[in-house]
Amino acid sequence: MTAGAIIGIIFIVCALALLIPGALATAGRLPGNSIVGLRVPEVRKDEGIWVQAHRIVGPYLIFGGAALAFGAAFSFIASGWLWLVPAVLAVLAVVACALGGNMGARAARLIDDVRAANANSADSTNSTDATPAPAVNLDALRNAAREADQS
Repeated sequence: MTAGAIIGIIFIVCALALLIPGALATAGRLPGNSIVGLRVPEVRKDEGIWVQAHRIVGPYLIFGGAALAFGAAFSFIASGWLWLVPAVLAVLAVVACALGGNMGARAARLIDDVRAANANSADSTNSTDATPAPAVNLDALRNAAREADQS
């Protein structure tokens, strides 16, 4: 077995390892698990956050898997300078996965922050012992102080 065939097989296995979870994540069907997926605390808090964050990550994983699949095709026929193509495609796949993970983690954080803010605002409006802060008109206060000083 030649080096090109071995590298091609490795690329195919890695491409499948990205394409299958990527397709499931994009469809919103990737089940919550501890093996595949984002590993940030916000994603683990709620199933809705998990689904939304992985819908963002999914297309990046599919793109990375497709890049590895094309890299596998080139590695079977590569010789000489043509080995540059699988190498560039492998780097492109890694960058796509990293970018997707970053985008998904950011989305999870934003969704979690919005949900926490909504929960806090709902708690403060539903609370009976929460009194609103009084509004103070500083201009009226200054005028009253000025009139008191003049008299």
